[in-house]
Amino acid sequence: MNKQLEMNSRFSGKVKLELEINAYMNNNRMYIGLIEVDGEYPEPFADLTVNIDAPCPDYCGYVDTNNCPELEDFIVQHGLGEFTGLVGSSGFCSYPLYMFNVEKLREAAPESMEQFERSVMGIVPEQKEKVR
Repeated sequence: MNKQLEMNSRFSGKVKLELEINAYMNNNRMYIGLIEVDGEYPEPFADLTVNIDAPCPDYCGYVDTNNCPELEDFIVQHGLGEFTGLVGSSGFCSYPLYMFNVEKLREAAPESMEQFERSVMGIVPEQKEKVR
Protein backbone atom coordinates (compact mmCIF):
# COMPACT_ATOMS: atom_id res chain seq x y z
CA MET A 1 0.00 0.00 0.00
CA ASN A 2 1.31 3.42 -0.95
CA LYS A 3 2.04 6.05 1.64
CA GLN A 4 0.05 9.28 1.35
CA LEU A 5 2.11 12.47 1.34
CA GLU A 6 0.78 16.02 1.73
CA MET A 7 1.74 18.97 -0.40
CA ASN A 8 0.71 22.61 -0.33
CA SER A 9 -0.14 23.44 -3.92
CA ARG A 10 -0.47 27.06 -4.92
CA PHE A 11 -3.31 25.98 -7.22
CA SER A 12 -5.20 23.45 -5.09
CA GLY A 13 -4.18 24.18 -1.51
CA LYS A 14 -3.33 21.18 0.65
CA VAL A 15 -3.52 17.90 -1.31
CA LYS A 16 -2.86 14.26 -0.43
CA LEU A 17 -0.66 12.51 -2.97
CA GLU A 18 0.81 9.11 -3.68
CA LEU A 19 3.88 8.41 -5.77
CA GLU A 20 3.77 6.41 -8.98
CA ILE A 21 7.20 5.13 -10.02
CA ASN A 22 7.89 3.83 -13.49
CA ALA A 23 10.43 4.21 -16.30
CA TYR A 24 10.48 6.36 -19.40
CA MET A 25 10.16 4.06 -22.40
CA ASN A 26 12.92 5.54 -24.53
CA ASN A 27 15.74 5.38 -21.96
CA ASN A 28 14.51 3.53 -18.83
CA ARG A 29 15.21 6.53 -16.61
CA MET A 30 13.14 6.86 -13.46
CA TYR A 31 9.73 8.48 -13.85
CA ILE A 32 7.92 9.70 -10.73
CA GLY A 33 4.35 10.87 -10.98
CA LEU A 34 2.07 12.29 -8.30
CA ILE A 35 -1.45 10.91 -7.93
CA GLU A 36 -4.03 12.93 -6.00
CA VAL A 37 -6.00 10.69 -3.63
CA ASP A 38 -8.22 13.28 -1.92
CA GLY A 39 -11.17 12.97 -4.26
CA GLU A 40 -13.66 10.26 -5.03
CA TYR A 41 -11.18 8.58 -7.39
CA PRO A 42 -7.37 8.80 -7.61
CA GLU A 43 -6.26 10.99 -10.49
CA PRO A 44 -2.98 12.32 -11.90
CA PHE A 45 -1.86 15.53 -10.21
CA ALA A 46 1.61 16.27 -11.66
CA ASP A 47 4.76 14.72 -13.04
CA LEU A 48 7.51 15.10 -10.47
CA THR A 49 10.18 14.24 -13.05
CA VAL A 50 10.72 15.23 -16.68
CA ASN A 51 12.48 13.27 -19.40
CA ILE A 52 15.08 15.54 -20.97
CA ASP A 53 18.16 14.82 -23.05
CA ALA A 54 20.80 15.39 -20.37
CA PRO A 55 22.98 12.97 -18.38
CA CYS A 56 21.07 11.35 -15.53
CA PRO A 57 22.56 8.76 -13.14
CA ASP A 58 20.55 5.89 -11.62
CA TYR A 59 17.99 6.89 -8.98
CA CYS A 60 18.16 10.51 -10.15
CA GLY A 61 15.68 12.66 -12.02
CA TYR A 62 15.13 16.16 -13.31
CA VAL A 63 12.33 17.80 -11.32
CA ASP A 64 9.56 19.61 -13.19
CA THR A 65 9.76 22.95 -11.42
CA ASN A 66 8.55 24.62 -14.60
CA ASN A 67 4.99 23.28 -14.24
CA CYS A 68 4.96 22.84 -10.46
CA PRO A 69 7.43 25.15 -8.65
CA GLU A 70 6.64 23.73 -5.20
CA LEU A 71 8.01 20.27 -6.06
CA GLU A 72 11.44 20.97 -4.57
CA ASP A 73 9.85 21.87 -1.22
CA PHE A 74 7.75 18.68 -1.43
CA ILE A 75 10.85 16.54 -2.02
CA VAL A 76 12.73 18.12 0.88
CA GLN A 77 9.72 18.05 3.24
CA HIS A 78 9.32 14.29 2.79
CA GLY A 79 13.03 13.44 2.58
CA LEU A 80 12.56 11.99 -0.91
CA GLY A 81 15.87 13.26 -2.25
CA GLU A 82 18.43 16.00 -2.41
CA PHE A 83 19.53 18.51 -5.02
CA THR A 84 22.76 17.48 -6.74
CA GLY A 85 23.74 21.03 -7.65
CA LEU A 86 23.30 20.20 -11.34
CA VAL A 87 20.67 21.58 -13.70
CA GLY A 88 19.54 20.27 -17.08
CA SER A 89 17.93 22.36 -19.79
CA SER A 90 15.36 21.71 -22.45
CA GLY A 91 14.11 24.52 -24.62
CA PHE A 92 13.75 27.63 -22.47
CA CYS A 93 13.35 25.65 -19.21
CA SER A 94 15.92 24.52 -16.66
CA TYR A 95 15.32 21.59 -14.33
CA PRO A 96 17.20 20.76 -11.12
CA LEU A 97 18.67 17.24 -10.92
CA TYR A 98 17.79 15.39 -7.72
CA MET A 99 19.23 12.18 -6.35
CA PHE A 100 16.30 10.34 -4.81
CA ASN A 101 16.42 8.53 -1.48
CA VAL A 102 15.94 4.89 -2.46
CA GLU A 103 14.63 3.81 0.95
CA LYS A 104 12.08 6.64 1.08
CA LEU A 105 10.83 5.75 -2.41
CA ARG A 106 10.51 2.09 -1.41
CA GLU A 107 8.57 3.17 1.69
CA ALA A 108 6.28 5.57 -0.19
CA ALA A 109 5.50 3.36 -3.20
CA PRO A 110 6.63 -0.20 -2.42
CA GLU A 111 4.97 -2.01 -5.33
CA SER A 112 5.84 0.37 -8.15
CA MET A 113 9.38 0.85 -6.79
CA GLU A 114 9.88 -2.91 -6.64
CA GLN A 115 8.61 -3.26 -10.21
CA PHE A 116 10.93 -0.46 -11.39
CA GLU A 117 13.94 -1.96 -9.65
CA ARG A 118 13.18 -5.44 -10.89
CA SER A 119 12.55 -4.52 -14.54
CA VAL A 120 14.97 -1.62 -15.05
CA MET A 121 17.70 -2.04 -12.46
CA GLY A 122 17.68 -5.85 -12.37
CA ILE A 123 17.35 -5.85 -8.59
CA VAL A 124 15.31 -8.58 -6.96
CA PRO A 125 13.86 -8.09 -3.45
CA GLU A 126 16.65 -9.93 -1.63
CA GLN A 127 19.26 -7.61 -3.21
CA LYS A 128 17.69 -4.38 -1.94
CA GLU A 129 19.97 -4.16 1.09
CA LYS A 130 22.95 -3.74 -1.24
CA VAL A 131 21.51 -0.62 -2.94
CA ARG A 132 21.49 2.33 -0.57
